[in-house]
Amino acid sequence: MVPPLWSDEALRAERDLAEKRFIIERQGEGPAVFYGTSDTLEPEVRKALTATNNLRQIEGNALIEDKRLWQILRYVCAPRVSEEDLWTLVGKKFKTVPPDFAEATAKTFASLVDMKRFPWVIASRDPSEREFEAAVLATTTLLAHETLNTARRGSASKSQEAQVSDALVAAGLELDTSRKPITAIDAIARGHFSRERKVGGAKCDIPIRLSDGRLLALECKVSNGPKNSWKRLQREVGGKADAWKQAYGSQVITGAVLAGVFDLKCLVDAQNRQSVTLFWQHDLKPLVTLSSFRDDVFVIS
Repeated sequence: MVPPLWSDEALRAERDLAEKRFIIERQGEGPAVFYGTSDTLEPEVRKALTATNNLRQIEGNALIEDKRLWQILRYVCAPRVSEEDLWTLVGKKFKTVPPDFAEATAKTFASLVDMKRFPWVIASRDPSEREFEAAVLATTTLLAHETLNTARRGSASKSQEAQVSDALVAAGLELDTSRKPITAIDAIARGHFSRERKVGGAKCDIPIRLSDGRLLALECKVSNGPKNSWKRLQREVGGKADAWKQAYGSQVITGAVLAGVFDLKCLVDAQNRQSVTLFWQHDLKPLVTLSSFRDDVFVIS
């Protein structure tokens, strides 16, 4: 059983089709989705400003009482502070602000407030109505963009995984519902697959035990642009491919189901240099063929 191997011409054709589908989906959303997200978030921005006396009194107690506040305040900073950066600055990783780190978190936000967007803070005065409304609009826009992008990635990934799972079940494979890490290939039976399970210490979206005994460690990746595709495929999937190969050698095949926009060279390198088997969400037949047939050679030209 040989995994799919795409010629450069076939990769280009499938890449172009995936990109066209991505464009159609985004055009279909229109501005309504963004405006709806903004309308939902604007009251939260206003609430955050009220809770901090328009950012003039950012206190630890407020961060403890309002568990959502710290997420909003990341967007009043210049530049916006990521969760990871904030954790580094404070010295603690958290999902809600721990009481012992509340004051340190408050001081960090206070030191990073965008003084151009919130000029009244450095002037130690109340904002004018015009300043306040402009700041609310700008902050809400920043927050809405990030929230929408995060939601897109999450929903696209879940949809992709669900579509793959449905295709495998339809092809006769059985879902193994165990969540235990796969430390040995035989931890999952032949003809079975799982959803999001650790393989050799690294999270795998869909591990599939093939009929010949090998394990297909399948990742689901959606990219919104050529540059992003290098991160999604080369760094994320390629890095795991190296680790899985070291752990299991030829017993494991690393695969990726792709959707969205991908750089052609990224695809060629992933397949030919990193030995990642590529599949496309818009056509899962090659994946089903590899997963459900015992003796088959499948080369795409």
